[in-house]
Amino acid sequence: MNPERRVVAITGAGRGIGLAAAYRFAKASDLLALNYLRTKESLQEIADIARGQGGDALLVKADVSDPKEATQFIEESERFFGRIDVLVNNAGILRSTPTPEVTQEEWDEVISVNLGGTWYCLRAALPGMVERRSGRIINVSSELGLIGYPTYAAYCASKGGIIALTKAVAKEVAPHGILVNSVAPGPVETDMLIHDTIEYNDETREQIPLRRFGKPDEIAAVIEFLAGPGGSFMVGQVVSPNGGTAI
Repeated sequence: MNPERRVVAITGAGRGIGLAAAYRFAKASDLLALNYLRTKESLQEIADIARGQGGDALLVKADVSDPKEATQFIEESERFFGRIDVLVNNAGILRSTPTPEVTQEEWDEVISVNLGGTWYCLRAALPGMVERRSGRIINVSSELGLIGYPTYAAYCASKGGIIALTKAVAKEVAPHGILVNSVAPGPVETDMLIHDTIEYNDETREQIPLRRFGKPDEIAAVIEFLAGPGGSFMVGQVVSPNGGTAI
């Protein structure tokens, strides 16, 4: 392993924002530990790009809502590459249900994937970063964690929890040289949004000041910024690329 290359671990890297971020880090010649649950095919191309740039890629199937599997993803990545320099907690799911109709199962699922997965991976990666006194952790939240939205109670709670978690951990570990921040995107044209019949329509699009949905690469660019030299003085911040929906 080339010690000068960053080791970047990304959860939910198989599609959407995670895939776009993986592509950017691959083009930057980084060493990638890419987590997926169902979609592996797209990551084979990312692995080829990374290796073509002199980097490398490890593809790990894991359900990060399971603390054991999330921890195994981090541990396997550290064994393979020797360390993790950047952790991008991106894995997430979206559910829209009127609040009185939200079942215990749905609530538990959303919280365990979005907030739990972020916590389990962050917790597992921190000891190594603290020991090296270096690291970046970027937690993908949502603008809905900032402003709320009807019928998305569980999702908003999970994403708001990620923001609170980010701020608490950032204060704790910044003295150890670890920078923890969050990206809270607005509506982004991913599979998750496209399959959301409430949000993905012309009416929603027209309510966005830019009159369009975001692109995954636009969010990936913010993640890349926070992981790079430009993010060297960013601690506990919530950066929200949202097209003007949350001003």
